[in-house]
Amino acid sequence: MTSFNYKARNSYGALTTGTIDAQDQRAVVVQLERLKLIPISITLSVAQNPSSRLADWWASIQPVSAEEMMVFTRQLYSILDAGIPLTTGLDAVAEQLRNANLKQAVLKIRKDVEGGSSFSDALARNKRLFSPLVINMVRAGEKAGILPQVLERVSNLMEYDAKTADRIKTATRYPMIVLFTLIMAIIGLNIYVIPKFATFFTAFKMDLPLPTKILMATNYIIVNYWFLFVIGFILLGYTFKRVLDTETGRYNWDRLMLVTPVFGPLFSKIYLSRFGRMLSAMLASGIPILDALTIVSATIENKVISKSIITVRDEVFGGKTLAEPMRTSKIFPPIAISMVAIGEKVGMLEKMLDKMADYFEREVDYTIKNLTPLLEPILIFGLAFILLIFALGIFLPMWNVVNITKSS
Repeated sequence: MTSFNYKARNSYGALTTGTIDAQDQRAVVVQLERLKLIPISITLSVAQNPSSRLADWWASIQPVSAEEMMVFTRQLYSILDAGIPLTTGLDAVAEQLRNANLKQAVLKIRKDVEGGSSFSDALARNKRLFSPLVINMVRAGEKAGILPQVLERVSNLMEYDAKTADRIKTATRYPMIVLFTLIMAIIGLNIYVIPKFATFFTAFKMDLPLPTKILMATNYIIVNYWFLFVIGFILLGYTFKRVLDTETGRYNWDRLMLVTPVFGPLFSKIYLSRFGRMLSAMLASGIPILDALTIVSATIENKVISKSIITVRDEVFGGKTLAEPMRTSKIFPPIAISMVAIGEKVGMLEKMLDKMADYFEREVDYTIKNLTPLLEPILIFGLAFILLIFALGIFLPMWNVVNITKSS
């Protein structure tokens, strides 16, 4: 694709300028005609100088936080809800953005929309910044003609996700500090304490017990081969990322996350609340249930649950009610199935889906409040096991030394 600068006049004779990415000048003319613009001149865009390229590269690597993305969607909703055109709204939002990466992306999206692309397609070209939730919800809003309302719902969902993530971080902060301190203590003991005891014990030329041998071997490995641990962690992280990039690897990881103690049930409740809230919103907006299920499956970040929703959609397409395939999927709990079945029976499916989402959000709140007490037994057990190894490794040979001294 090549960038072209153009000058054109609209149906009122007003001059407009801009930049369009296209294969050649003829493709630019086609895009301008689609926008009902009469081209005056079309020229190749001047190549950027090295400093501009460096500035663009620096902007592209700046991370975009959930709060900044939430501000973008909420501001764009307010502007579009006031009746302002999308391209004008994108320009207005871009002027208020502080993050250079997001601002650069929004200006590029505005240019794509101005060039004839749909808003959702322009967002999809920037998948590194915009999540499937945003892209697919916007696509649904464009189809139903309710883009401002959809942007408001997206910002509300993102706000809820951000609050949930912050609460999980707060709840796990104490266990993480304990775990980090424990790891540092183990490393310190192995480097500074164990060698002194090892020198003392070997002087008696006695057979050391197994816990002591384990501690001495751990000390030898940490002191002499620490760089292998660093290389190993880097390779493990790289391999893990590559595996997650594959469909099978991601599916297996998401399945493992759902069966993980403590966190598995929490993540399931979060995804189920999103399923109910989004499906209710789209059905209330007039989106057919099959399309709504397709969009919801694309926005659920867990591949196992996403695949189950696709299976449910296929069976609904075959003539079944929504509750029937949910009952056989083994993903949805009985309370969710019962609420959906009642909603279908009395003709209030959207309302019951909302109530289902409320129920699981309350469950999420309860689980997060009790997250630290749930993790404490695991930490205590791990700490007790490690302390037992250290105690046995140090005191067992000391008792042997005492016995040798007494016998001599």
